[in-house]
Amino acid sequence: MPDFNNLRKALLCQGEPKRVPPFELSVDESIKRQFLGKPAGSLEAEAEFFMKAGYDFVPMTIGIRQTTRGEESGVMGSKPIQTSVLKPAQAQYNPFEEDVSTRMWAEEGAGIIQDEASFDNYDWPDPDEYKYSSVEYLGSLLPEGAKVIVNVGAVFTASWMFMGLESFCISLAEGSRVAPRLIQKVGEIQMRVVENLLQLDCVGAIAMPDDLGYTTGFMVNPKVLREQVFPWNKRIGEMVRARGLPYIYHSDGRVYDVIDDLIECGFNALHPCERASTDIDKVKRMYAGRLCLCGNIDLDSTLTLGTPEEVAEEVKLRIRTVGPGGGYCCGSSNSIPEYVPFDNYMALINTVAKHGSYPIRV
Repeated sequence: MPDFNNLRKALLCQGEPKRVPPFELSVDESIKRQFLGKPAGSLEAEAEFFMKAGYDFVPMTIGIRQTTRGEESGVMGSKPIQTSVLKPAQAQYNPFEEDVSTRMWAEEGAGIIQDEASFDNYDWPDPDEYKYSSVEYLGSLLPEGAKVIVNVGAVFTASWMFMGLESFCISLAEGSRVAPRLIQKVGEIQMRVVENLLQLDCVGAIAMPDDLGYTTGFMVNPKVLREQVFPWNKRIGEMVRARGLPYIYHSDGRVYDVIDDLIECGFNALHPCERASTDIDKVKRMYAGRLCLCGNIDLDSTLTLGTPEEVAEEVKLRIRTVGPGGGYCCGSSNSIPEYVPFDNYMALINTVAKHGSYPIRV
C-alpha cells in the first residue's frame, strides 16, 4: 500500500522513515505499457501503474511547460492551442521497437520571441485556465495514502526556450530587456499555477524541474540565476512551505555551486543527482539532514547498458551509502526513458522494495 507520509518524512529529512522510497518524476509510456500489459495513455493507467509499481505518488505536469510543448490538454476553454515552442523530430528512439516516434526538442538558435514586440504580441496563457480538474481527477483515482506530486518548474528553462538558447544568452550578455521580461513573465505564471495547486488536497508536493547545467558546469552565469531566477523559486517556496508540503528541485548537470542557494529558496530535496556530474556521497556528507537526495542510479550506463544484476548491485550500494539517517529516495539519475530495458527497470524497483527497509542491512 502507498504511504506518502513515509515519502514525506524522507523528503523533509525528518530522520529514517520505514523504508527508502522509490522515486521517479517521469517513466516512459512504453515501460508502463509493458508493466501493465495494456495501453498506458490515460490518467487511470497512470494511477494504476504508479500504485502497482510501488510508488507513493503519481507525478503530473501543469503550467507553462505544457504551453511550451503545445499540449492541447493543458489549457481549458475555447482559445486555440498555442504554437509549440519546441520542434518535433522523428526517430527510432526505442531500440527495442521498430516504431518511429516523435520527440520535441528545444530551439537552439532563434525561438518564437526575439524582441519586445514579439513578447508583447504573444498570446500568453491565463494561469487560471490550466486544467486543474485533471489533477483533482487523478487524485480521486488514488487509494488512501497516495498523493499527486505536480511538476511545475521551468522558470529558467521555459524562458530560454521561448527565445532559443543562443538568442537568450545574447540578450543577457547585451543587457536587453527581453530575457529578463521573459523570466519575470514565466515566474508570474508559474507562481499563480502553484497558488492554484495548493488549494487541492490531493497535491502532496511541488516539484520544480528546471535544468541549469551540463555535466561540467552551468548554462549561464550563476549570477543570472541568483538575481533573476531563484527569487521566483523562493517566493513559490514560501507558499509551498506555508502549506507544510515538500518542495523538490530537479536539475541535471553539475550544480554544486548553487546548492546553498537552492536550500535558501526553501527546497527540501534535490533530484536527480546525475551520476556523471554529482558525487552523491559527497553531497550527502555536506548536506545530511538539510537536503534529501533523490535518484543517482546511473542512466548513462547501468540502467541502459547493464544487466539486471548490475542494476541491483548499484541500487544496493546507494541504499547502503546514502540511505542511513534518511533523506534518500532511490531512482534513476534522470528518468526512465524508452531505451531502458524493461528487466533493468524491474530490477530497480524490486531491489528498492526488497532491500530498502530501515534499519539498512544491505
